[in-house]
Amino acid sequence: MIGLGKVGMHYGFDPKRIQPASHISAIINNKRLDLVAVCENEKNNQKLFLKKYGKITKIYKKYSKLVEDINKNLIEFDIIVISTPDSTHSEILRYLIKKLKVKNKKNIIFCEKPLALNSNISKKLKTASVNSKLNIIVNHSRRWSKIWQESSKLSKQIGEIRKAVFNFSTSPENITNSQIRDGIHIADLIGWFNLENKTQINRLHTPYFVYDFHLWGENGKIEVLDWGQTLNFYKIKKSNRFQGFKELKLIYTKKINESMMVNTYDEFVKFLDNKKRLSTNFDDAVNAVEIFEKYVLDKKLSINNN
Repeated sequence: MIGLGKVGMHYGFDPKRIQPASHISAIINNKRLDLVAVCENEKNNQKLFLKKYGKITKIYKKYSKLVEDINKNLIEFDIIVISTPDSTHSEILRYLIKKLKVKNKKNIIFCEKPLALNSNISKKLKTASVNSKLNIIVNHSRRWSKIWQESSKLSKQIGEIRKAVFNFSTSPENITNSQIRDGIHIADLIGWFNLENKTQINRLHTPYFVYDFHLWGENGKIEVLDWGQTLNFYKIKKSNRFQGFKELKLIYTKKINESMMVNTYDEFVKFLDNKKRLSTNFDDAVNAVEIFEKYVLDKKLSINNN
C-alpha cells in the first residue's frame, strides 16, 4: 500500500461513509488478504496507522525502497495499491512499470483515479506498459458498483440510445482541485456505456451533493440517483393520457447501500483465484482521460470555480 491519505486510510474512520471506505480498511477486513507493507512519508499518517492497526506490517518512507525489497524477494505481493496525491500517480506508475521485477502475470497495480492529469501522460504510460506483465487497474469506482453494473446491462434493453445526462455538483472538499477529480468518473462511465457524442453534462453550483444520471433509449429509460444508490428502470407502454402516444412505465426500483471497496477487493481475490475476470483494464483508464478532455472538461471554468 503506497499512500495513507484520505481514501488510502482516513475515509475508513468516517462514521457517515459506508464502510469499509478506505483501501486499508477494505484490505484488513478481507479475510483472504494480508497487508504486508505500507509506504508513507508523512509522520502523522504513520503514527495514526500504527495507533489504529498496530505493527502488523512493514512501513517504508520511500516507494523505491519498497520496490527494491520486492525485487530482492524480501516481500511477496499480489496487489500494490497507489493512493497518493493525484499529481504523483503517473510518476509512481512509471517507476513501477520500469523497475518492478514481476514473475506472476496475475500481479495487480491498483491506482487511485485519475491515471494521469492529461492524455499526453496517460498515452506515454500506455506505451511504457506494453511489455509489462502487470495488470494496471485504476479506481473508477463505479465499475464495482452493483447499481452501475446492472445499469450497464439494462442499457442494452432500452433500444437505441437517444440521450444521456449527468447532473452533478463538485463536492465541497474538492472545490479547489482540478475538474478531473470528479469528472473522471463521468468520463469513465461515458466510455463504459458508449455514450460519446450523446452526453450532456450539467454542473450544478449548489451547496449540496448532486450526482444523477439519466439515460433515454428508444424503448425505455434508466435513472441512477442518490449518489449511485438508487436505480430506476422504465420501459415504454401505450399512454394512459393521450390516444396514439406512448409513455414510460416504471418497471422496478432498486436501492443498494454498498461498499464499492469491498466489491473491488473481493473481485481481485477471485481474479487471483482464477475465478473471475477483472471488470476494467488499463486501456479503459487511458480512454477515460481522453474522454474527460474531449467531453467533460469545461475550459471556461477556472480551477477554483469548477
